[in-house]
Amino acid sequence: MSANILRRTTTGDVTTAAAYLRAVVLTPAAAASSVVIRAGGSGGTVILTLNAVANGTSVVMDMHGVYCAGGIHATLSGASAEASVIYQ
Repeated sequence: MSANILRRTTTGDVTTAAAYLRAVVLTPAAAASSVVIRAGGSGGTVILTLNAVANGTSVVMDMHGVYCAGGIHATLSGASAEASVIYQ
């Protein structure tokens, strides 16, 4: 099974299908940023929270395939922040 990569610049679903979370990269711009990853949609279980200082990068390289039964949702904050989510 090949991996999918989705780049988000706003809050929303990464996928609504069951998936395995592989990695998350949070790239802030001129403001501090954060991303909250949830399993099961916007009201689901928090799997990961990343925070990054302005002009820095936070990376989670290997989540060991955390299973997200109801899909993966990303809540992104911080002006011009980007979150890339790798999942299968």
